[in-house]
Formats: sequence, C-alpha cells, structure tokens
Amino acid sequence: MGAVDAYVGLLKTRSRAVIALVIVVWLVLAMFAMKLSSTTTDSFSAAPGTRSYDETNAIQAVFPSVFDDRESAIILCEAPGDCHCQDASHCEGFRAKVDLLLKDLSQYASDGTLYSGTSFFDFTGSLLPLGKAYYNASASAMLVSFQFDKGQGIAGGAALSEAVGAAVKSAASLSGEGWTLRFSGQTAARLGATKEIGPIIGASDGTGIIFIVLLFGWQVRSWRLCWIPVINTIICLLMAQGLIYPLSSSGLILLPSYVPNVCLFLSIALSVDYSFFHLSRFQEVKRQGGDLEMAVKEMVTTAGRVVLVSGVVLLFCWLALAAFPVFGTNTLGYCSAITIFSCITVNLIMNPAMIMAFPKFFDNTKQDAWHCCRRWARESTPSLLNGEEEQAKNCYGALGRAATTMPGMVLLPLFVYALLLPGVVRLFTANFVVGGVSGGSASTDFAKNLIAQDFSNSQGNVPLTLMLSAPTGVSVKSDEYFAAGGDLARILMQTTGFKASSFRGVMIKQDPSSPDLSFYKYPDVSSQLEGGTIYNWAWGNWVNTENTSSLIVALPPYDAFGAEAKMLITQAREAVQRFNSLPGRADYVVAAFHPMAVEVDAENLTVGRFPLVVVITVAVVFSLIGLRYKAFIIPFKLLFTIAIPIMSTLGMGVFVFQDGVLNWTGIPSLQSDGGLVWINPVACTFMLIGFGLDYDIFLFSRIYATRKSGEFLDDKSAIVSAVGVTGPVISTAGGIMALAFVGMVVQHSNEFLCQMGFTMIFGVLMDTFVVRTLLVPAFLAMAGRYNWWPGEMPCETPSDVSQPRSAKRSVASASS
Repeated sequence: MGAVDAYVGLLKTRSRAVIALVIVVWLVLAMFAMKLSSTTTDSFSAAPGTRSYDETNAIQAVFPSVFDDRESAIILCEAPGDCHCQDASHCEGFRAKVDLLLKDLSQYASDGTLYSGTSFFDFTGSLLPLGKAYYNASASAMLVSFQFDKGQGIAGGAALSEAVGAAVKSAASLSGEGWTLRFSGQTAARLGATKEIGPIIGASDGTGIIFIVLLFGWQVRSWRLCWIPVINTIICLLMAQGLIYPLSSSGLILLPSYVPNVCLFLSIALSVDYSFFHLSRFQEVKRQGGDLEMAVKEMVTTAGRVVLVSGVVLLFCWLALAAFPVFGTNTLGYCSAITIFSCITVNLIMNPAMIMAFPKFFDNTKQDAWHCCRRWARESTPSLLNGEEEQAKNCYGALGRAATTMPGMVLLPLFVYALLLPGVVRLFTANFVVGGVSGGSASTDFAKNLIAQDFSNSQGNVPLTLMLSAPTGVSVKSDEYFAAGGDLARILMQTTGFKASSFRGVMIKQDPSSPDLSFYKYPDVSSQLEGGTIYNWAWGNWVNTENTSSLIVALPPYDAFGAEAKMLITQAREAVQRFNSLPGRADYVVAAFHPMAVEVDAENLTVGRFPLVVVITVAVVFSLIGLRYKAFIIPFKLLFTIAIPIMSTLGMGVFVFQDGVLNWTGIPSLQSDGGLVWINPVACTFMLIGFGLDYDIFLFSRIYATRKSGEFLDDKSAIVSAVGVTGPVISTAGGIMALAFVGMVVQHSNEFLCQMGFTMIFGVLMDTFVVRTLLVPAFLAMAGRYNWWPGEMPCETPSDVSQPRSAKRSVASASS
C-alpha cells in the first residue's frame, strides 16, 4: 500500500501539474496524429518467405510493368447519334470522352504516375483488330485501360492514390447527358470504400458515443463523471495515432486503411471501459461513506490493478497478430498494442488525477440532479457489508447461487455448451473466401460487373501471368523454346479448363474457329518481327530485350478477385510442376503471378503459424494470470470458459455470412457473403481471447480479494457475492464495448470490417451475459480449494461458523 499512498499523495498535491504534462504530450502527438491518414495504403505485397514472394521478385526483375496498378474505365453511351463507331475516324462521341479523360490526367502522365492509357483509338492500320477488344458495339460501351506506377513506399502509394482519385473524379464529372463513366480496379475500389465508410463510421460513432455516455452516466450515477471517459477517449485516440505515425511515415510498418478504424473503435471501447471500472469503484466507496481521498485510494488499489493486469493480457493477445505479416495483420497487432498501452496509461493517470484536481466538483457526485429519477440514493450511509450483500441479492447473485450449487453447477454448463455446440460444429464446415480487406464501393462494383459482362475477355485486365525462362544457351528465338512454351500452355489449359481463346503468348496462334490451342514455330514468325505488325507489337510486350524470357498469359473467365480465382493458383502451380517433369523441360524456369497468389500464400502462411502462435499467446497470458494470483490451476480453468465460446462465436459468423440466416433483416452488412473472409477468424480469435479474459479477470479479482482478505472463508459465498457485485459493472462494460464496435457493422463497403464487427459484438455480449455469469462461477465452484493451488486461502474454523458476517468483515478489515 506504500506505493499507492505515495501515488495518491502526489496526485493530491501535483494533480494539475500531472494533467498539464499529459496535455502537453497529447498536443505534441496530436500534430502527428492529424497526418496519419496520409501514410495509409492498401497496396499489399507478398509475404517474405512465400512462393509468391519469390516468383513476384523474379518476374518483376524482368517485366516490371506486370506489377503496375491496372485500373479500367468503362464508358457507356445512351446519347442518340453518338454511340456507334464505324472506325477510329467516325467515333466522335466516344473519342471526345476519352480525350477529355486523358487530358484531365495529363499531369500524372507527365510525372510518370500514369504509365499508359490504352483505348480503341490507339490501334490503327494493321493493329486495328486489337482495338476491337476495347469496343462493344452491341452494348454501346468502350473500355479504357490505365496503367499506373505503384511507386515505392508511402510517397509512391500517395501518388498512386492521388492519380486514381483524380481519374475517378474526372469520370464522374464527364458523366451525364446520356453518358456514364465508371472506374474499376483495386485502388479505385479502395478509395471508393474509404469515401463511403468514413461518413458512415463518423455518424455511427457520433451517435454511439451519445448512448455510451448515457449508459455510463446511468450506471455510475453521475453526469459529472461522464466528462472523464470523454476526455480520456480523445486523449487516448490521438495519442495512439501520434505514436503510430512515426512508424508508418518512416516505412517501418505498412499501414492499411482499415487499421486506424479498428484503433478508433478500440480507443473508444477501452477508454470508456477502463474509466468505468475505475469510477464505479470510486462511486461504490463514496456510497459507503468514504471521503474523496479514500475513494480515490481504493479505486487505484483495486480497479487500477485490475485494469493493469487485464490491459497487459489484452495487449499481449492483440500483439500476437504481429506474427502474421499478411495484408497488414502484423501492423494491426502493433498498432492495437500501442492503442491498448495508451488506454492503460492514460486511464491509470488521468482518472485519479482529474478527480484530485477538481475535488469540489467530483466530491458532489451523490448530490447530482441525475439521481432524482433513479431513486437509488439512501438517506443513511450503508456499510460495505450491507451494500455488497444487497447487491449480491440481484439477478446476477441469483444466477451465481444457481451456478455454484447442485444440480445447477453441472446442468448450467451443460446447457450453455449445448447452446454453443451448433456454432462450434458449423465452424468446422465453414467456407473461407478471399478478398474483402480493401473493400469496394457501389460505383466500382457496378463498373466491374459491366466490364465482366461487356468485355468478358478483359476481366479487369488481371490475367494469370507465367514467365518462361529458357535454360542457358537457349533463346526465345528458337524452335526449342517455342515448343517448350507450347507444352506449358497446353498443360495449363488442361489444368484450368480455360478456352483456347483465353491464352496469349508469342508461340500461341489466335484461331477463333478452333477449340484447341495451336502454336507457331519460330521460323513461321521471324519475318513478322519487322515493321508495324500485330505480332511485332505483341513481341515487344511479351519478350524481354535479352530474348531469354517471355510471358504467357491466360484470361480467367470469372472474377479475377473472386473465390474461383483461388483455385486458379493451385491449378497453375500444378501445371508448372507437370511441365518441369516432362523430358527436356526440367531446366526451364517458370514463375507464375496473379494477385490471388499473394492471398493464397498468405492464407497458407497464416494457417501454418496459427496453432503455434495461439499456444504461445495462451501460455504467456495464462502465465501472467497465474503469477499475478499465485494460482496454477486458474489459467487452465479459464481456458474452458473461452475456447468453446470463441469457436461458437466464429461459427455464428458462418451462419450469418455463409448461410445467410439474417438475410431476412435486409441489413446490408448482415447479408451472406458466401463465407467468412479467411483472415477474420484468425484476427478475431486473439481479440476474443483478450476480451474474454478481460472480464473474467475483473470477476476473479473480486473473488480473490474477498477470499484473501478473509471477508469470505468459503469459495461459494465469495463467488456468489462477486457475481452479484460485479454483474452490473461487467454487463455495462460489455454493452459499452459492443456499442463501440457498432460502427464496423453499420458500414457494408468493407466485408472484413463488417465480419470483424459482428464477431466482436456477438463475442463480447456472449462473454458478458452467458460465459461470465454461468460458466465461470460453475467451474470455480467445482474446483473449490484447488482454485488457489499451490497457494492457500483462509478457511472456516468451528468458531467462524457462529461468527456473524459483520464481525468477519471487521476482522478482515483490521488485519488488512
């Protein structure tokens, strides 16, 4: 207690100086926080150590343009007289729109951000047949394909976003009077999603904060205390983002656009929850007749320790995500840990400091007008014992008694597990889908669907690309190489089932009348490598200058970023393996690239690491809990109260986002997506472990304190009392936490955030109202005295049986 007394004494005399110091630090970090959005990106590269990482680097070294950002603009015409093109010279309506679009982007072409813009009008003379791929006369639609330089680092990502944003804005301004221009592509989709998500999340959080503050004030019974979590939330959010900025701006971490949103929700949830834990204890002591200094000291001693232990456990759980360097998941781990650290630090300092700095304001919380409608205040000051006994008689105390006595001790856990079992079973038959991390918008989805419909061979210009490199001494300009390329294309067609017309390569003939692939021999085409022939144009795009490698591309007949493309990577790699096993082909090197390969390898890397990371995380946090309470069995008992509920929670996501059990609601964010975004269960597992243990620790710490002090000499009474006393507090904290994550579910442009939000809300409410109320008390009661092994707790003696509870409480208080 010496350290607590010294800390409270410091705050009593220097509280305003401490607050001033915090504000100065906050102001400095707030300046950096304002710049954080400029450092975000959703340009994800392959994870180091994966096959796609090695193959990407191999292709990029020879054909760097393969990795340019490709965006497509579709131009629809409904203007009479302007919709038909006989040839490039008789197509004034479309030409005018294309020229204006390119003119608006001329500055980005000048600085190198826009590499090229290809349309129907770029192909004349002998190349005119190639232009037909960019114009669909029956649909009165024209396609313009743009290649943007992704650049390097944050500056390159910012330049790309600016250029694509200008293109989208230009397309919107050129629409109207019978013309519609829309963009489709990864960057356009991300920018559209960000534009849609921002206002929705802002409105949701603004509304949610109102309800959170009302709920907070209702439970702590004071409007004055509501100022504390509001101030803490603002400080925590900007402080965390200010600490993240140097890491992101320097390139130490790659900051996806969804990470600041998650940190926003986390800041709101933890700041309010931690303030609530502190201030509910503060009010409890005040109601029992304690003065302000005594209430602050008790708040720091009890609630402060709980916040510190549970916060550190939560920090380690979220930090575990740093083990997965895929799609910014590792960055989410780092940034969440920084956010949690900020929330812990700010609340441990600011909660007691603000009360001590303004004692007259906060010492009158019992006299606030708020209480007139509550009818809870009593004229007399109850003792601590009577207050706790009365609280233990509430519905939570009744549930605690049912869970700690037979047959409820056995039947209630069985009942809960029976409710959880369907979700657990459904999880093991889940369909995990790709994509969904960057999000999309209605405009880009509209364009993507139209491009797929009217220009079926383009598919957003994202083909499967294979680089065939010849062995030493063999040139692309040889029959041997052409024969090898024919073998590879033939095997690829067999494994993928694509039509022959889907394949491109310098050795592949384009014969629309034949369902099979046909191939050139090099002497057949050598004469076409001079002049402006179509073949010479293709050679310049698909063969490197050293004539050692060429590209073979295949256009998938489905969404290049959909679930079907996931199987394409497996098929392509199988084709490469079969090709290298042919006689005389072992020395050829084949590297395959498709954006989906990055996702497939990321999923495989994550699934491979997941069990080990879970084991290490659980071992670390359970060791912390065991050491804190000097009890070896407690962590293992808590495992039974979080493992099954977490699996069931994830399974509920399958029911919603795969089976569509909530489609009837019509809520866009709760509609079926065909399955779970594969990274969602991984990320949410660690989050739910942290939040599940957070509330369990709050309950268990109360049991531990009352048993350790001798207030209760048997476990059952301590458990029932703790469930009754902490029940309203934990339920309110869970409700606040759920409200903080509502913003994720309100928007529907980002599937990953939607599913994460639903999982977090459902999981927190499940833990708050079911697990902590029924399962935890039952398991603690079953273990009895083994809860504290190898330590011991005060036991009831024959003289204690006849001793009144008030006397026991007095003895315990005196001894402490």
